[in-house]
Amino acid sequence: MKKIYFLIIFTGCFFFYSCNKDKPNPIETPKSFVEITVQPTYNSSNLFLDSVYITTEGYKIKFTDLKFFGTTLKNGSNNLAQVGFFDFALSGNYFMKVEQDVNLFSDLQMILGVDSLLNHNDPSTFSNDSPLNISNAGTMHWGWNPGYIFISVEGKADTLIDGIENYDHNFSFHVGTDEYLQSKSFSAINWVKTTPNTHTFSLQLDLFDVICNAMTPIDLRTEFLAHSSSLQAALTLKFGKNFKSALTPY
Repeated sequence: MKKIYFLIIFTGCFFFYSCNKDKPNPIETPKSFVEITVQPTYNSSNLFLDSVYITTEGYKIKFTDLKFFGTTLKNGSNNLAQVGFFDFALSGNYFMKVEQDVNLFSDLQMILGVDSLLNHNDPSTFSNDSPLNISNAGTMHWGWNPGYIFISVEGKADTLIDGIENYDHNFSFHVGTDEYLQSKSFSAINWVKTTPNTHTFSLQLDLFDVICNAMTPIDLRTEFLAHSSSLQAALTLKFGKNFKSALTPY
């Protein structure tokens, strides 16, 4: 009886193994990613921090810091990402990368800055991998004014055209507060397949067009500080609009 029982179990196991062996393994669909990169330039040439550049007035300048946030990235009802963060010194050209279907984003809209629905949240409550988490945002979150710095551009200038290089004139532009949020959109995006499962949209940020804008130039000798206070409203607004127009497809 034991022999018969064993034979039944063995036969059943063999049958089960054979059936499962014949089943094809499910094909795993590869993940698809989209990313956005930003190349800073100066008068269309690649920009490097601490390198010397010349303004239209003849000033010699160096950029030492360049950061900005973009939030609520989407195409209509298709949400791409909650936030992108550009920190040129720390992360190079990286702005954001997420797992998404590139076909849903032929156009793209975003808030240049931190959307008002996010701007006043407790920065410690965002996930640890979010750029909005205080441990990642760092100095891009104001301690004195609840909310984030949307755009930060800092540097040094030599505004005396005397043949002697002396970069003792600092400039600092910190755009923030809900009043200075701006919408930015891109149409008919040319997504480039950069790896087998990644498509990339490349942007250019020309800081020559920010400082030396043909219509609204910024004279760094007299217009060198804007931290979004009411006394600096005109310069903050001008700098923010110049920055927005200088961010274009690459």
